[in-house]
Amino acid sequence: MLLRRHILEAIEQMKVQCDLHMANYDGVSARSVLRELGYDGENLEQVIRYISTHGFEYCLDHTVECNSGDPDNNERIYPSPDVCYWGPDQLKSRLNCLRS
Repeated sequence: MLLRRHILEAIEQMKVQCDLHMANYDGVSARSVLRELGYDGENLEQVIRYISTHGFEYCLDHTVECNSGDPDNNERIYPSPDVCYWGPDQLKSRLNCLRS
């Protein structure tokens, strides 16, 4: 189990990794970046859960329920993994906006 400070360090590492992906503007997901950084299993899931409970849940990960995006429908869905990819600047921006 990761301590909160380790989760916050992982998020900071994710931001740096996003910067590295800017050269080719590779699409990234939180899960793919965490895997690149060597996170897996429960540690990876802990970081994803932390991110989702601190302000970024929409299409964060296929394991995180989110709003459907339809303003006329408040349905909560689990997004498909392929829609959880962002431009590296977009993912970093969302990580920068997490609540502490």
